[in-house]
Amino acid sequence: MERFIQHDALYIRHFTTTQWPFPVHNHNHFELAFIHSGNGFHYLNEVPQWYQGPCLFLLSPEDYHIFEIQDRTEFSILKFTNIYLDGPFADQGLQEWSKLMEQLLAMSSTLQSCLVNSAEELFKIEQLIRLIIREWETSQNSGNETIFYLVRAVFSLIKKTAVKKLSPKISSQENTVMSIVNYIHKQIRNPRSLQLKELAEVFNFSPNYLTGLFKKQMGVPIKTYIDNYKLKLIENKLKYTEYPLKEISIEFGFNDLSHFNKFFKKNYGTNPKEAR
Repeated sequence: MERFIQHDALYIRHFTTTQWPFPVHNHNHFELAFIHSGNGFHYLNEVPQWYQGPCLFLLSPEDYHIFEIQDRTEFSILKFTNIYLDGPFADQGLQEWSKLMEQLLAMSSTLQSCLVNSAEELFKIEQLIRLIIREWETSQNSGNETIFYLVRAVFSLIKKTAVKKLSPKISSQENTVMSIVNYIHKQIRNPRSLQLKELAEVFNFSPNYLTGLFKKQMGVPIKTYIDNYKLKLIENKLKYTEYPLKEISIEFGFNDLSHFNKFFKKNYGTNPKEAR
């Protein structure tokens, strides 16, 4: 898998294509991918998500992805670093963006489709994106003040609409659970880090409080959530790659193939070889 390195604080691409031109990759930057039209699948960390334009996805540097285009698709890709969000025109209010980004990334990775579903808000975001593209094509300058505030406006709309998916007003507890979800996704291949005792220490809670908080906010026990997410990644490995079963079992931290088979069969009723 390739890793795309970007040194500029902001870089923007806009193109229309019938075939995604890049291999599976991750980045050293964040990406906001706005899809104006077209449809297909977005494979985010190997999990397929159907897209139908207009639509948008938000990716962290750790995320790896690829698009499988079915109908000709128009993309606008905004690639930006932490440095970009913090300046050079940042004010005190913008210091809260890092917290918002963490929350949005956690939401984006758990949703089955677009981060914003409101047609009205997507229309507004698309108009801003097109203004950003025009300004970028004119200046090609990551320090362009107009672009900076247009990007800020895009995230203001995302904040207003996406956060409502969880509740009208996000509490500190919900923010914490989103952080836990994000952590689980990053550590899913490291079972030791996802043991209840380890998770409780990372987030400075007692194990009982952590399990109760997660169940209350997410509706499922934390172990069930971890197992289901791991199973989804394994299922896609089996369906879309030819990696040997032993290699997949090692990747997800199983001691041996027997434990891997038992875990899979317990949840799917069949062993991984038959599922493939």
